[in-house]
Amino acid sequence: MSISTDHGGYEIVYDEARDVWRADQLSLEASVLSSLRRMIDELEIESRQMETPAFLLDHSGFSIVPVTVVMADRDGKSAWVINRVEDPKQVKREKVSLHRLVADTPENRLLLLSWRDASRAVYEEGQRVARMRDDIPRMDGSTAPED
Repeated sequence: MSISTDHGGYEIVYDEARDVWRADQLSLEASVLSSLRRMIDELEIESRQMETPAFLLDHSGFSIVPVTVVMADRDGKSAWVINRVEDPKQVKREKVSLHRLVADTPENRLLLLSWRDASRAVYEEGQRVARMRDDIPRMDGSTAPED
């Protein structure tokens, strides 16, 4: 009878003959299970680290923030980013959805600038339309609606 468990998606087996815990998929072994788990965690973290320039689209849809992707998250749907700013006191690290990240490439820069300009035009047109609505005389003698 052999003892086995898993950690981080890897099977760990206790080798009674050699008195060691083994993770054969990673070619790792240790005399203590917790040590082997720590080794797996370190490998896993190392494999997720990166230094990739990108742009973060904010929730409002109007802001494009330059960031550096520093680590992919375990869930495969998000990543840890650091905003690219010159003042070290303003550096912010946050976990964001991969859906909000755009790779920093010349092609994407052009697309982002076009999108930003179009978004600005739509916003300004919305403001113009709102002013037109507000300028329509109301029955109480006012023009702008009361909130």
